Amino acid sequence: MARRFRYPQTGALMRHFQEGDFLDSQIAPVADGSLQAADIAIITFFTMPKWVLALLWMRNALVRPFGINTGEAHGYAPPTREDLVSGRYEGVFAIDFVSEEEITFGTDDVHLNFRVSVIRTREPRDHAAITTWVHPHNWLGRLYLVAVYPFHKLIVWRMLANLKDRQSGRIIQA
Repeated sequence: MARRFRYPQTGALMRHFQEGDFLDSQIAPVADGSLQAADIAIITFFTMPKWVLALLWMRNALVRPFGINTGEAHGYAPPTREDLVSGRYEGVFAIDFVSEEEITFGTDDVHLNFRVSVIRTREPRDHAAITTWVHPHNWLGRLYLVAVYPFHKLIVWRMLANLKDRQSGRIIQA
């Protein structure tokens, strides 16, 4: 279902991008033409299956001793559409950029800076893309990126699968 996507040079993440940064983009069809980027972000990024939440719990337990932000102070509660569109979402990932077609959010930490972009694409039509940008600051950030990369592809694939599941009336939580 999901396939690689070339993130546009005009995308909001490009203002952060530097040579050597990690940038990965996946795309999938969207059946509901009324969805905007904020809606897609809620359906994909903020509707995590339980196995992803379990991985996040394990990640937090492993990185806490290194002083890496676990986001637990803000929580993982999903935002409302209004939270995202207004830029007022105060959860684990801060809003970085908002438009009808794209929303970006993420965090800066001691080991790396991280942003996710959710785009409602114009070309190809009726598709959505999730793009992840990471800028490691040091060896800990690079090691972290290597450790999470095998899970990254699977998690993004599952997020984009939520679009198809929504079309059929079911969102997978397990």
